[in-house]
Amino acid sequence: MAKNRKVSFFQKYFCCGTQSDIQEPKTAPNTYIITTTFCEYLKLNKKDPSLYSLQLLDGYYQDKVKKIKTSHPLNDLIFSETLTQNTQLSCPICFKYFNYILSSCCCVNQICHICALEFQKPKCHFCQNEICTYIDADSKTQKIYTDSQGMQLLSLQLKQH
Repeated sequence: MAKNRKVSFFQKYFCCGTQSDIQEPKTAPNTYIITTTFCEYLKLNKKDPSLYSLQLLDGYYQDKVKKIKTSHPLNDLIFSETLTQNTQLSCPICFKYFNYILSSCCCVNQICHICALEFQKPKCHFCQNEICTYIDADSKTQKIYTDSQGMQLLSLQLKQH
């Protein structure tokens, strides 16, 4: 395994490697935390904005192939490398934390807007279902991945009460 790379729960506990190879997710101490907007992300990574566009159709923002259907414009999207009060939803692909996240209709796995737009194939990234749409995830039934900071935050909150 490469030194200090982020890994999933499965890789951490079931694959080869030692504890020194694994970087735990960043925690958010009481320091200044940088959040990034979608426009800043495009500028920093020199991405073509035309590839990352959603059109307003029937009250929802949709991409060109209608794979994504969301009520949040991309300009409202903010994300951070660490878990904050504003960014509590995690993407299991890019390991970033967002204020809004999408959910696949076929297998109900979460994915961020950026990852969903970057995957050019119309298939689901998780289960490879041919017909896949990503819709806004219901915040009341948030999916918590066991290796995320969300799980760590939940356990800390339970210990405090």
